[in-house]
Amino acid sequence: MNIPEKVANFTCYLNGSNEIAGMVDATLPSIEHLTETISGAGIPGEIESITPGHTSPMSFSINFRSLVSKNISLIKPESYAFEIRGALQETDPATHKIEIKKLVISLRGYPKKIELGKLAVGKQTDTTGEFTCEYLKVEIDGKISTEIDKMNMVFNIDGKDMLAELRAALGK
Repeated sequence: MNIPEKVANFTCYLNGSNEIAGMVDATLPSIEHLTETISGAGIPGEIESITPGHTSPMSFSINFRSLVSKNISLIKPESYAFEIRGALQETDPATHKIEIKKLVISLRGYPKKIELGKLAVGKQTDTTGEFTCEYLKVEIDGKISTEIDKMNMVFNIDGKDMLAELRAALGK
C-alpha cells in the first residue's frame, strides 16, 4: 500500500469554465449526521441516534490572494458549481517511487458571505468566499468515494446507496 503524502497541486473551475483567479486554498465541507437524543424504557440513559443519509448543513470556503471583481461577484445569490481538480501525491514504499492519483471534488452551493479581507501595502488581501453545500462528490482515481446530493436524496458512500431503502419506503 502506498503512503499518502499530500496534495501536489490543484485548480478550481467555476460553472464548467475557467480557473478561479487568485485562489489560494479551499476549506472543504464537514459531514455531520443529524442526531436525536433517545431515552426511555430499555435504554440505561441516553443515546445519540443518527438518521443515516441525513446531514447537518454543510458549507465550504475558498480563499483568494487579492480582490478580483470576478471573485467578489460570487456574492450574487445564485447556485454555483465548483470543480476542484487535484493531484494527490503518494510514495510506493517498496520502490520509493512517487505516484500521483487524480482527485476531483465537485461542490454546488449558494454564497453565504464574501469577506473582502484587509488592505496592507505589499500584502495579500486574504479575501474569502463562504458557500452552502447542497451537493458534494469526491472522486479519487476515477472511483467515487462520496456523493451527497441533498436536493435529490442521494447519500452514496464507496458505491453503496445509503438511502435506497428510505426512498423505496417513500415511493420514490
